[in-house]
Amino acid sequence: MILAITMNPAIDKVYSIDNFTVNKIFRTKAMTATAGGKGLNVARVARILGERVVASGFIGGGNGQFINNQLKTDGIESRFVPIDGETRICINILDEVNGTSTEVLEPGPTITPDECRIFLERFGEMVADCDVVTASGSLPRGVPVDFYRELIRIARSEGKKFILDTSGECLKEGIKEQPYMIKPNQHELSQALGIKPSSKEDYIRALNRFKEIGICFPVITLGEKGCVAALPDGIYYFYAPPIKVVNVVGSGDSFVAGCAVALSRGMEPVEVIKLGMACGMANTQFFKTGMVSHELVDKFLKTIEIEKWN
Repeated sequence: MILAITMNPAIDKVYSIDNFTVNKIFRTKAMTATAGGKGLNVARVARILGERVVASGFIGGGNGQFINNQLKTDGIESRFVPIDGETRICINILDEVNGTSTEVLEPGPTITPDECRIFLERFGEMVADCDVVTASGSLPRGVPVDFYRELIRIARSEGKKFILDTSGECLKEGIKEQPYMIKPNQHELSQALGIKPSSKEDYIRALNRFKEIGICFPVITLGEKGCVAALPDGIYYFYAPPIKVVNVVGSGDSFVAGCAVALSRGMEPVEVIKLGMACGMANTQFFKTGMVSHELVDKFLKTIEIEKWN
């Protein structure tokens, strides 16, 4: 079982508007509303791949009820902690003519100390039932910046693999507790280690630094260029031919989902990254955020190339 944590979930609304610009009135040609937030994208993709998934975090209000209803429809077990505040809405405006994506993100509710305490109590119970924990995205207001660190500590004490996908101070704090896997992009890498990579040697140095900290499976994602990962026998670059994309939002979350599923199934490290990449690529083919199909995942798995760097 995979436990997918989304501390700051949202209803993700995607509008399709060609030739979008500011200071004008537009009518959208298509709209989707999805139970969103990075961790819920992870949960949805992992469920599509056939895994049992439990989703948790904080939700509240009518928006929170919408999320619970959609999770039930998607076959995902919801163990969210209810809060007094209203779950946020995030908007993505896709302009397929110009190939642009404009995001508007609400900050979300403020969480109380009691709500944090209740979540930690329930998290300890949920971890006992799972194989892999994923924690994705930002922390809502009111939650301490080292909160992920506490979740990692609890998961490690139970011998569970923990994938942390966050940024900024949350990432800097989280890696101190040695999560099993991280996947920062180039900007997040700079935030975490102060390294701005410009060469193969920079990536190797960064991954070795993460290993020294105690992270078993560090990965640096490079967007459409693939990723670099530290595996037990060295550092490898994973890449694939360019593809035409519909929507890139949620591709990083789909990568996490693929990796979590592979880890839950006991797959070899190379196959963990390949399944993650194939899921990330498959997500780009859908208008809906955090969506893949078995057919596309299998198709893209066959296109991934590997090069040993160190």
